[in-house]
Amino acid sequence: MTVTVAGAVAPDLIDRLAGLAEGAPLVALRARRADIRSRTQAAHDVLLAPRRPGRFPAAERAAVAGRIAALGGDERLADHYRALAGDAVARPALLAHAERVTRAPRESRPEHLGALEAAGLDAHGIVALSQLIALVNYQLRLLAGLRALDGRGGEAVEPPGGAPVPADAVLGFTADILDWTPWIPPLVLEQASPEQLEALAVTPSNTAIGAYSLVLAHEPESLLHRTPLFNGIMYAPRGLPRAERELATAVESVLNGCVYCASVHARRFTELTGRGDTVQALFAQGVAGIADPRQRAIARATARLTATPSALAHEDVAGLRDAGFEEGDSLDLVLAVAIFAWANRLMLSLGEAAR
Repeated sequence: MTVTVAGAVAPDLIDRLAGLAEGAPLVALRARRADIRSRTQAAHDVLLAPRRPGRFPAAERAAVAGRIAALGGDERLADHYRALAGDAVARPALLAHAERVTRAPRESRPEHLGALEAAGLDAHGIVALSQLIALVNYQLRLLAGLRALDGRGGEAVEPPGGAPVPADAVLGFTADILDWTPWIPPLVLEQASPEQLEALAVTPSNTAIGAYSLVLAHEPESLLHRTPLFNGIMYAPRGLPRAERELATAVESVLNGCVYCASVHARRFTELTGRGDTVQALFAQGVAGIADPRQRAIARATARLTATPSALAHEDVAGLRDAGFEEGDSLDLVLAVAIFAWANRLMLSLGEAAR
């Protein structure tokens, strides 16, 4: 597929770390989603150079981010954060939390936030750390996806495909409507600062602001960019059909053990397609249960990028092309998986699903 846009586009941080030169087709392709591109950069900037760092200094944030990037196997991203950190050393409790939420987000528990409070973080700092962990996991998958689309994917490994480990003994995976219960007190809306109110104004609901948004509003700098970034990726016009973005995020949410996200996006996929059988097969059998060839290609690429982003391989990209994907569709899929590496980790580390 040939990509052309009017005028040259200067590479941003993601382009540079992905190894994309100015004028590269993928730089132009990313420029078609200009708001996603700019919000990705802005989210990085406000988390790593915040106006109000509070109890979580900028250099320590970079040290934590460098550790997450190293865990994800991306040395270029890790070096970027190490350079920002300089000689700063992160508190052990913060590093332990970042490692847990990166490697096994479903293992998050409310007492882990208590350990962060004991280490000196308040609600603002806890949410800032959560957003930072989520951001770097987003970057890891976006970078891996871009390299694979550029023909520089990792070594193929078999993606997770069997029946999912039950994420919740009581709820299980379901398409039922669930609630979400936070582990730290949400912001009291009547006490919100102008900055917090500005960030909350871009949330999807026009009738009510839920507990999730009110928790994230403890750290409004990143929320201001994170919500429109999410909306831009999931609801962007044209490109990959909305139902297939929903399928990918349901697959990822099952693999990460996010019962709440799986319920929302599996239900939306069913509403858009009428294919509740696909959802039930996913819940019962995992990726291996998806029979439709195009959906199976989506699920396999999603599973690999979710579990081991650096291992997204040429064969995954080829499988998408064989299923009828153009490069813009493939980039939309990468973006959807990347943003749910972010969304799942926020949901799982700051609260829990409930009926």
